[in-house]
Amino acid sequence: MIRKAVVAGQFYPAQAHELRSDVEGYIEGARIPADVAGAVCRGLIVPHAGYVYSGPVAGGGYACLASLDTSAHTTVVVLAPSHHVWFKGAALPEADVFQTPLGDINVPDAAKLLTKGSSVFTSGEAHAMEHAVEVQLPFLQVSLKDFDIIPLVLGEVDTESLAQELLALNLSHMLIVASSDLSHYDPYDMAVEHDHTTIGHILKGEGDKLGGDDACGFMPIRTILAMAHVCGWKSRLVDYRNSGDTAGDKSAVVGYASIGFWEDRNGHE
Repeated sequence: MIRKAVVAGQFYPAQAHELRSDVEGYIEGARIPADVAGAVCRGLIVPHAGYVYSGPVAGGGYACLASLDTSAHTTVVVLAPSHHVWFKGAALPEADVFQTPLGDINVPDAAKLLTKGSSVFTSGEAHAMEHAVEVQLPFLQVSLKDFDIIPLVLGEVDTESLAQELLALNLSHMLIVASSDLSHYDPYDMAVEHDHTTIGHILKGEGDKLGGDDACGFMPIRTILAMAHVCGWKSRLVDYRNSGDTAGDKSAVVGYASIGFWEDRNGHE
């Protein structure tokens, strides 16, 4: 079953050549923190708004994937909040292929192993209209040569348990992408203050201090923080802006951050 793109032409260009050009531009314009040179990126927190708003910030996150061995097959776990359906747990799609204007991406059979745990179930409804997974896919298609995805839309879930279940897959080349915006519709100065407090909690690994007012994807963020704690990944802020910086209107803005998680090439912090 194919899950077709539903926000192409709305959140990002529907034409493949324009989409690829835009994504390449966002990535090429990014700066990566100097102190992670030689380390391997294992995870990202990146925004999921329309590209005109959050594309430059997302590009900063995906620029970090230059540290990966692109000749190796990578399984990307995309963790996204649910914007349309309320449920408990984490939802896999019924589809085994996700489609964007840049082509098809497979969902591996390994994804089904997650349903044997306590957190994950299958729901086509949870994925049908969800943009928070879809907007990440063109960035992955431009950044990686050989990959598949395990897309999970998160409702109310025990993030510690979900983190353990994901790590138990024991995939040799796994990347975690937590899809989340930050504060919503505060005035510019208030948003900057709020978001920097949120970013501080993330960089300290304080997922328990995050809620829906801080980040719509607080459940995905809590999950990647739990995995980072177990694996010893170090986090760094790559970029922070809000829609007032990218689109101009500062009266009510949405915050965006890209944060990377790294381990060194020997697997140590």
